[in-house]
Amino acid sequence: MVNLRADPWRSDFGTGVEIGFDDESSVVVDPTVEHAAWDRPVSPPPCPPETMTFVDGVMRIDLPVLARDGESRAWGAFGSYAAGAVRCDGAAQFLEPDEPPGRVLVVGGGIAPGPVEVPVGRSSITYQPRAAKGALPVHQRQALQRLMLECEQRTATRLAGDGIVFADGPLHLNTGSDVVVVGVVKRMVTQYLDGDCAALLPRLAPGQRTPIFALGNSVLDRYAWYLRLIPSQDNWHELAGLVRCEVRMELGLDTAVEVADRVACRLPEFAGRPGVDPRAPQNLTPVGALESRLKHRMGSATYVRRALMVKLWEDAFDD
Repeated sequence: MVNLRADPWRSDFGTGVEIGFDDESSVVVDPTVEHAAWDRPVSPPPCPPETMTFVDGVMRIDLPVLARDGESRAWGAFGSYAAGAVRCDGAAQFLEPDEPPGRVLVVGGGIAPGPVEVPVGRSSITYQPRAAKGALPVHQRQALQRLMLECEQRTATRLAGDGIVFADGPLHLNTGSDVVVVGVVKRMVTQYLDGDCAALLPRLAPGQRTPIFALGNSVLDRYAWYLRLIPSQDNWHELAGLVRCEVRMELGLDTAVEVADRVACRLPEFAGRPGVDPRAPQNLTPVGALESRLKHRMGSATYVRRALMVKLWEDAFDD
């Protein structure tokens, strides 16, 4: 008999777990760095309150386009992105960003447009050209996502040093070994563990974590662990409510264990609430609020799209 269990994420956001059950040869994992036996969860002792800062970014395609240069044509997209942070130390406070929202025109196929200035109301926004690695629409989205992630990582690095700083998603930091930033991955795309290690995941209770394992693509470069945020529900699948956390290996195992215990002790307090956030519980409450603020900073999607359409209509008459 086939058993079906729900994913608590709302369907228009995809799913919280997108595990590929086939092996991926480039992924390397060492589950023995903290404990060789994965027979029980790790339950950290209570810890005192401390400052926690959450960093996240948002992006959107403002308008897809077809670029033409002579007889050459390629797909492109006007896109916007932004990153910011919210600090929680008894009260939540949005931190002023050090970068304005980014505006880019991403085009593939070797076509190189110039900057495009678009009047929007009494002001204007300028889209800077960026090249995509491929000609398909997915390549423009990937280029925009890379720009957003770079902005997030710069923000997280700048804020590191005051309590725990969380970056949304896998870490791609290239900084000094003393920078403590924790990546929080809310969507499971790859199955990194198997056997007894994988069997431990559904047994985690809120605030419990797995032992730390080493992780990397081709080369081990991160320490990672899984953590449950809230109690599971009977109709959810067994991996719902889990996040993967990771830190850079340069921190050293002792520091990674200390950070993992602090995170397991405090992070469940910030879990998203089912019924309120469509990606709950993995989309943390401060992150959800930050996303709304950043989308507001990028401006109305409808208004910006309309301004772009008017700009292209006027350009067509000038040609």
